[in-house]
Amino acid sequence: MREDIQHILIADQVPLANKGEEAIARGIADMLRDKREVQIGLFDNVEQITHHPGITVFPSRWILRVESKQTLPEWGRTLGQALVSLQLRLGWYSRLKRLVSSSSSIYRPLQEFFESAEYVVVGHDGVFCAESCGIIHLAGKAGKCVGILGASTGVGRIGKIYKTWLYRRAVSESDFCVFRERFSFTSMIRALGMSDKLVIAPDPAFAMRPEEPKAAQKILQSLSAYGGRARYNRARRKKRQIVAAAVLEKGEVYTRFKPELKGLQKQKAHAKYLAAIFDALITQRNAFVVFLPHAIEQDSSDITAAKHVTEAMKSGPDSYTIIDQDMPARLLKAIIKECDFLVGQRTHSLIGSVAVATPFMGLTNRRDNRTHGIIGDMCRCENCIVDMDITDERATSQKALSLFDTRKDIQKSLRQVSRELLGKLDEVSKMIKSKRTSINTWQES
Repeated sequence: MREDIQHILIADQVPLANKGEEAIARGIADMLRDKREVQIGLFDNVEQITHHPGITVFPSRWILRVESKQTLPEWGRTLGQALVSLQLRLGWYSRLKRLVSSSSSIYRPLQEFFESAEYVVVGHDGVFCAESCGIIHLAGKAGKCVGILGASTGVGRIGKIYKTWLYRRAVSESDFCVFRERFSFTSMIRALGMSDKLVIAPDPAFAMRPEEPKAAQKILQSLSAYGGRARYNRARRKKRQIVAAAVLEKGEVYTRFKPELKGLQKQKAHAKYLAAIFDALITQRNAFVVFLPHAIEQDSSDITAAKHVTEAMKSGPDSYTIIDQDMPARLLKAIIKECDFLVGQRTHSLIGSVAVATPFMGLTNRRDNRTHGIIGDMCRCENCIVDMDITDERATSQKALSLFDTRKDIQKSLRQVSRELLGKLDEVSKMIKSKRTSINTWQES
């Protein structure tokens, strides 16, 4: 492969249809890049190798067990991970060995990318499992600079039975071990009885540089969906405040909202709850709402969720628009920067807000350690988070108005937080790069 291109392999399942996932991958690239062009390698649910700007996507099934909550219950996933752990402990690496060797030529492009990779990373977006440990072992034997970056995985009571030995070996073999929130960080220390290598640092998505402001402004001024262009431009002329919205109908935030409801009942109740928030901002603060396409996946789309919310809103179509086109993560982050406020259910939309100092209100639940750990604890923004499982829509709407009214103070605080977090990521970047330099020096001696 070309030596004028820097190769970084993120050896995880990375569903690029979710722009939070792409933001992490781009953030890792921005952290570890030198002066050369960067090519990221990662895995997704594709049938054959596909290409995006700066990203090569390999089929996940080539090396990973692709499991989800939709295909397997929790006990099934636990049993699968326990089986993989046993296999790895016995030295059987199964399909993971396709990273380094295989009798089939179909895997040769993956092996070539692995051979050229200057860094091999696992653990992005909290993803850290038994297979991650196997990848670390194989990459270490191949002389790669390998480690955990952005993990958010603890070790529970059942996990201790089969994970502890494997995780301890993985940490000892890693050149870096970076966790993105305190809960998983302390859980791992307690489980493994070791802490000298473990580091807590912001999610790599904080490090992703946004697109230039002109690109975001061009998108917003040329919106065509649902008469969006005329509405947005009219709102700007009238000096209305622009509120970005990242709403969803999938995942833990949605599942734990009124768990007693199912199907259409749940969908309508969820849309009604969110509609009340946006109606309050529109009618009482003259806001204009822009719904963002944070994730457009086969089984769920934020565009569809936005349509359900707008159908439940009392405000007319002159007060909102839905961006119904897919767009890169860097551009979405730039759009968030152009807005005056954000209401978001997606953690990475909130990460984007903190990074670019756009005031926000995050919506989640009490059991969401990820949002509370990253946004509440690390970003010191717990006051900007509402738990929908214990707060009714009227109280949440009032909270939104209160945060909106104090957005200048919030923005000032976010600028300081963002500087601190980016400084911490810069320290992590330098640490990882120094590890690679040491490896190269040792290999050349």
